[in-house]
Amino acid sequence: MTIWKKQLEVMMAFAIYFFIGWLTIICFFVQKKKYSIVENTVLILSVLIINLNWTWLVYEEFELITYSREPWDFVAYLIKRSIVIPVIVLICLNFGRKQSSLVKKLMHILVSSLVILGITIISHLLKVTTVKHWSIFYDLVYYLLLHLVVLGIHKWYQTYMVDKEKEVLTK
Repeated sequence: MTIWKKQLEVMMAFAIYFFIGWLTIICFFVQKKKYSIVENTVLILSVLIINLNWTWLVYEEFELITYSREPWDFVAYLIKRSIVIPVIVLICLNFGRKQSSLVKKLMHILVSSLVILGITIISHLLKVTTVKHWSIFYDLVYYLLLHLVVLGIHKWYQTYMVDKEKEVLTK
């Protein structure tokens, strides 16, 4: 009886993250996008590169947080790291109009970071990840900085790549 109960607990984390992963993907595809498909591709690849390296440092090198060695929990962790977080950041950046004020953009970033933080708390509650020498506040700071860095990358990309392509096409 206890083995089945343990298996159900392990599968529950996977099922929850699988659902959240699909929900975020569907929200992204249904959402009216502010950026082109090329810009969205650059943005999601940027988020993936930053997030993979960050989690590698925090989880593997410094061992501040550990993930479960159960296969289903590990898959749930991978879904969160590789799908949920990048897609939520992308949804946030595509939210609103291009001419949105700085305050609105910062509010979108704050709400998005809090949503990701909630998903991270679920991860800790379901024991997908275990905190050793880490605070949830550090996660919030990381998610806020992740959004800002990706916004900076997008600004750089738009300045040096998209605008130059338009100049070449108009000549």
